Amino acid sequence: MTPFGLFLENIRRSRQLQQKQLAADLGIQASYISSLEKGRKAPPSKKIMEKLISVLDLNEEEQNAMWDSAEQSKRSFQLPDNMVLAEYQLINELRKQLGTLNQGQITLMLNVLALNATASQRSNTGR
Repeated sequence: MTPFGLFLENIRRSRQLQQKQLAADLGIQASYISSLEKGRKAPPSKKIMEKLISVLDLNEEEQNAMWDSAEQSKRSFQLPDNMVLAEYQLINELRKQLGTLNQGQITLMLNVLALNATASQRSNTGR
C-alpha cells in the first residue's frame, strides 16, 4: 500500500462509500479505485484528484493531506540538473536498497536530512 492508497481508502471509508459507489461518482472503474488503494497504480491525474476533492467534499486539511500523500506515492521523478556527483551516487545506492530498508535505517536517513533542513532554516533567519 502507498501513502495515497491508504489516504484514499481511509477517506472513502470515513464517507461510508463502497469502491463501486465512489467509482460511479467519479465516472471511472471500481477496479481502478481498488488498484489505487492497494498501491498497484500511481496516484491519479490532476483531473481525477480534483474530482475526488469534489465528490468526497474534502476540506482544506484533507485536500492538503491528499496532495501530500500523492506526492509521496509518485513512482518516478525528475532529478534536478544541478546535482553533484556525490548526490548521483547517493540516489543510485538508495535506489538499489529500496524495498529492503528497515525502519531504523529509514529513521536515521530522515533525521540526517532534517538536520540539513534545520541548518538551512537557521542560516536563512540569521541564527
